[in-house]
Amino acid sequence: MKLRNILMIVAIAAGCLVAAAQTSSDDSRVRNKITQAVMKVYDEQLAKHPDDYNTRFARANQLFYNGDYAQALADANEVLDQLPAKDKTLSFDTHMLKARIYDAQGNYGEEVEALRTASELNPKSMGCIDMLAKVSLKVNDLDAAERNFQNILRDTPMNYDAMYGLAKIEVKRNNYEKAASYVDKAVNLFTAEPQVYINRADILSQMQQYEPAAQDLISALSVGNDTGAALQALVSMSDTHYDAVMNALANSIDKAPRVGMFYYVRSSIALRHVHYGQALKDLKSIIANNLYDFHSIYSDAALCQMELMQYDDALANINKAIEMKGDDAANYILKSRIEFNRGKGGNYDAAYALLDKALTLEPKNADALFAKARLLISQRKDADALKCVNTIIDNDAACSEALLLRGWINKYRLKNAVGAQKDFEAMLRLGKDYNSLRGFALHELGNDLEARDWAKQIIQDGILPGGQTYITASALYSDIGDVEMGDKGASIECLRSALANGYGSLYEVKANEFPYVNLKLVRRYPEFSTILEQNAECFKERR
Repeated sequence: MKLRNILMIVAIAAGCLVAAAQTSSDDSRVRNKITQAVMKVYDEQLAKHPDDYNTRFARANQLFYNGDYAQALADANEVLDQLPAKDKTLSFDTHMLKARIYDAQGNYGEEVEALRTASELNPKSMGCIDMLAKVSLKVNDLDAAERNFQNILRDTPMNYDAMYGLAKIEVKRNNYEKAASYVDKAVNLFTAEPQVYINRADILSQMQQYEPAAQDLISALSVGNDTGAALQALVSMSDTHYDAVMNALANSIDKAPRVGMFYYVRSSIALRHVHYGQALKDLKSIIANNLYDFHSIYSDAALCQMELMQYDDALANINKAIEMKGDDAANYILKSRIEFNRGKGGNYDAAYALLDKALTLEPKNADALFAKARLLISQRKDADALKCVNTIIDNDAACSEALLLRGWINKYRLKNAVGAQKDFEAMLRLGKDYNSLRGFALHELGNDLEARDWAKQIIQDGILPGGQTYITASALYSDIGDVEMGDKGASIECLRSALANGYGSLYEVKANEFPYVNLKLVRRYPEFSTILEQNAECFKERR
């Protein structure tokens, strides 16, 4: 589950909503045109005057900005060969540029040498001292790092970045109390600065004090206009220390029950972890107490209720979301799912009409095309379903989910064995991670041993929170026929593990039968109902 509304949370944390004037693709095209024009001027000037080291230095900086580190470094070295010995200022600036290039390349040894040369040219440059302190920390030269950070503090005694650097050094030395004293001092000096809380959270995390670290990240969200760094750090922490983050948010809510941001952040993290019951509780609190009135509050609540199979309540909330924002394709896709399932799998007309509305708004929307394809498959309109999937693949040839579904249609419905094999083989070229769905392709190609290894690997990698990898592995094991393969009960045990990790979609566990991937075969196990009853809390509102 992706954190759909991360930008909105950032906006809430900042106290305002920001509308983007241009798409990122538009911005990129404009930037590329400007960059090309600038580079053309530099190239033409240097073609006429190859000894113009000032222009070459300017081009080296532009190349560095462009990410062309090799050419930027070549230009910087040529500048050093060309410029007169008396021009120490440009020599210093060029060595500093080389240091930044080496840092971007991860070549820290060369970076240290470049900075030492720059420091000899300008011993009082705080920028140089700062870079030297930080790279010394990266190469684990703790004494040099400490010396340089202390030099910064002597020049600027309230420099909280230097205090943070000294704290990181003391953590590496296992001097936790001293490390804490540096970041505590920074927080006490700059109580309204988000970055000092983010810094202290990092130090606390390194000291394995995760709940206080999460509390600091929440403080960073609360005290100023954080750019999103605190939120992203909090979300990342939730992937490995979910309970610590949730406990910290609960503590914040207890202290400030009218701050809607805390509920919204907590609900969004719960959604990311497929903990729909937890998320719904907070979303309902936001709605009941009129803390926010964004359309996404209602659409997120509708999603939770859909996944918890509360279809009538879900319909009411998605209608509210559409009333507030009628041009969002995702709302119509979700309402299509709700209407279909609310009609006990028979309300095709309403479901199709809503998907057509979504596709009118966004003709290439993959979620809408997938949903339509699966409805068509369930009515055995396989040729029409294939057209939908083909459209997805035309727009994204590396979409593993689409290749898997098309392979399934070809193999099991259209009896096109050659086409199916091509699709499954194409999936194998997409890598081996979770998103590749490689195990299902291997199974369809008859390589069940390797498919089972893939299932074990995605669980071991643990790249997704909330038990999703266990659910995927459970579906694959059941398709293989895990008893026959020697993994007696592997699919049911994976389901048990998913629920132990809080997996909260009752719909996926109990109802979804659309191809491809589902738990249809897992539900045939005699233990299935008992496991569901034992883990009923996964599907209830709580916290």
